[in-house]
Amino acid sequence: MGTRSFVLVMIALLGLALAGLWYWQASREYTLLVAAGQKSSQAFQLADALRKVVARHHPEIKMEVFETRGSLHNAKLLDEGAVQLATLQADQAAGSSARMVAELYPDTFQIVVRGDSGIQTISDLIGKRIALPPEQSGEFEAFWFLASYYSLTNESLRAFTGTEQTTDWLLMNGDVDALFRIRAPGDASILRLIRQVRGRVIPIPQAAALQLRHPALESGSIPQGSYNGRPAIPRSDEQTISVKQLLLAREQVPPDVVAKIASVLFEHRRELMELVPIAGQIMTPDASGQTLVPVHAGVRAFWDRDKPSFIQENAEPIALMITIAVVTTSAYLQLANRRRRKVMDGYNRELITLGQKARRAPNFPTLDECNSKLAEFVGRIVQETERGRINPSEFTLFNFTYTAVEDAINDRRIQLERQERETGGGSFDRLTAKQEAES
Repeated sequence: MGTRSFVLVMIALLGLALAGLWYWQASREYTLLVAAGQKSSQAFQLADALRKVVARHHPEIKMEVFETRGSLHNAKLLDEGAVQLATLQADQAAGSSARMVAELYPDTFQIVVRGDSGIQTISDLIGKRIALPPEQSGEFEAFWFLASYYSLTNESLRAFTGTEQTTDWLLMNGDVDALFRIRAPGDASILRLIRQVRGRVIPIPQAAALQLRHPALESGSIPQGSYNGRPAIPRSDEQTISVKQLLLAREQVPPDVVAKIASVLFEHRRELMELVPIAGQIMTPDASGQTLVPVHAGVRAFWDRDKPSFIQENAEPIALMITIAVVTTSAYLQLANRRRRKVMDGYNRELITLGQKARRAPNFPTLDECNSKLAEFVGRIVQETERGRINPSEFTLFNFTYTAVEDAINDRRIQLERQERETGGGSFDRLTAKQEAES
């Protein structure tokens, strides 16, 4: 195979490999398991809405949303690799493999009290009964972190734990005086409770001081009228603690998959809002990287989608390098062709000389010598062709010259045989001697 043919074959193979890689990437399907908390939570509803919108725009990504006990459970599942995505409160430890995808919305600490409980402030909780989320949940730990700051102990409170349905029933049945939840303002489940028990939410002040103990906590508020307009519930903006609800992905999830999910979160937010209004509060992570959890490489790829690629940024030098490479390759191929032509011309001159010698051969021994040289010459040409020093077209040209020389040998042999018959052996010998003397 000649150099030019080899280069063309390599280019063709590279093109096929790139086309195959593109097709494999484009047609590959991904299944992502999502841990999203309790079904009644806004995090679960938002994750399910994301699943639906992702299916519209990127059908190759299959998302399955699972109900869990909450943030702590989600973090454990994500860290163990049981799921690829998870919703998580920012105040919970995420694990070393967790990476940020988006800030979904701000959750707030909310203490709902019955209208007949007499509870106006956190201090009034002393001696009261309060319903808490399940033990080993993020909300359960968040309450006791808050309680320790306000010097509320397990002895000063009568705490009951259970699922959301159980604790709702305890409050509505009058078995507890208050209930603690971490939900976004205006949450439908809290609105339903307030209406059924003629309840309200009480303020949770000193958020800035609490942030000194836990940087993930922030100052927040429950806006006036979040749960009722007339009369307004709450009557004014209530101070509280805010914590961001995050969407995290394992570091091992391919960046191109996370980039597609990010495109849905930030470019198709209106579609998400039609399913879950709180999706309007979705925010991108801090691009500077000053986040509690490292940002996923796929989100950075989404940020950089409009930036010129390396090839675009370096188009001129790359074009110059390609031009130099093409010119160099072309010059090399031309030089190689010249060398091959020079070698081939030498072989053809040898053949022509051999043919001339065969036509003037004075006797059979000389003619046999020419025939042996021709056979040896053919062996050399075949070896040169196998080594790639002679291409098929050049070999065809040699074959034409070889045939001409072979014909010259055969013609001369016929002539010598005719002369031998006409002159006889002795006469022929004298004629041969005379021809040798003349030559």
